[in-house]
Order: sequence, then structure tokens, then C-alpha cells
Amino acid sequence: MEQVKVLIDLQKILTSARTVETEKNKVPLEVSDLKSLFEERETKFLAARQEFEQVQQEKREKERAIEEERDKVEKAKSKLMSIKTNKEYYAMLKEIEATKRTNAAREEELLAILSRYEDLEKRLSDLQAEVEEVGGRYRERMVDIEARMSRFDKDISALLAKKTEIVSRIDASLSRRFEMIFERRDGVAIVPARDQSCTGCHMNIAPQLFNLLQRDDKLYSCPNCNRILYFDGDAAEQARG
Repeated sequence: MEQVKVLIDLQKILTSARTVETEKNKVPLEVSDLKSLFEERETKFLAARQEFEQVQQEKREKERAIEEERDKVEKAKSKLMSIKTNKEYYAMLKEIEATKRTNAAREEELLAILSRYEDLEKRLSDLQAEVEEVGGRYRERMVDIEARMSRFDKDISALLAKKTEIVSRIDASLSRRFEMIFERRDGVAIVPARDQSCTGCHMNIAPQLFNLLQRDDKLYSCPNCNRILYFDGDAAEQARG
């Protein structure tokens, strides 16, 4: 009977540890939606930033090209006064006009780039605000979750320490057998026998086995579910009363 009491205590400890572990495993799921939202916003922000940087580069290159062409026009104008023939003079004017037309086209392109630049700049600012807001909420939740996970770990450690102490009072082979049944039978490894039946699987057991259980001198298993059985003397006393 002493071993039965130890096994019942062990079952309670293992059940509590399993419950705590289950609750611990649920915790990360509580923040999974917020984590997904944060990652989605961050991905959009990074994509928008990359596009913004590309447009920013296009803007710089276009502005530099326009400035270079303007310098060419100014230099060409300054040379007009030193030209001695009409042919060279009109050739230079033609070159200046061609450069101006090219620059006018570039300026139109720059206006389109500036429009994209401003739109992307605003979108990037909005996305950054969203990332910061969602990220702030996510970090706050993670601080809470980490604290809870730490408490769960402490509870599990305390239960495992109790388990070690309890297991030290029984044979190692019995402990291994018990834990194997516990895992295979959904956390119920030892059950009382009542009214000539196993309360674990609710199947009848032979009268001879039921009589042996009442002796409390040896551990027996249910022939059907393999759970360890013990005689429920309190229930029998209550039935007689």
C-alpha cells in the first residue's frame, strides 16, 4: 500500500507538471497574431524604404545631369561672343537649343520622379509609424510573456524536484514503467478498482484479480489497459455502510 501511495503522489506531480507545461506552451500562441502583424508591417516598411532609396538615387542622378547640361549651356553662351564666323555662331546656337530641349525633357522626367518621391516619402513615414506602434505593443507583450514563461519554468523546476524526491522512494524499474504508462494512457497510470472493474478503462476484471488487489501485498495491472490497479477500500467501506 505504501508503494501505491507513492505512485498516487507521483501521478499528481506528473499531472501538475504536464498541466503547467501545457499552459506554458499556450503562451507564445497568445502573441502569434501580433507577431505576424509586426512582421507584415516591417516587411512592407523595408520594401517601401528600398523603393524610396532607389527613387532617391534616380532623383539625384537626374538633378546632377540637368545641372551639368545647364553648365554646358552657360559655357556655350559665354563662347558666343568669341566666335568670329556666322557659321560657327549658328552652329553654337543650334547646340545650345538642342541642349535646352534635352534638359526640358529631363526636367519633365524629374517632375515625375519628384511626385513618386513625395508619395513614397509619405508612405514610408506612415509605415514607419505603424511599425513603431505595432512593435511597441509587441515588445510590451513579450516582456509580460517572458515574465510568465519564467514563472512557469520555476513551477516546473519545483515540480521536477518533488518528482525526484518521490521517485527516490520506489524502484527505478517501477518508476520507468509507471511513466511509460502515464504517457501512453493520457496521464493516468494508476487507478482504483471498484465493483470488480477498472476505473481507468471501465472494463470488468476477474474476481480472482479483484481478490488479490484487496490483499495490498503486490502491484497488479489491468489486463485490458495495463494501468496499475489498487483496491479502493474507502469506496468498499462506504458501500457496506
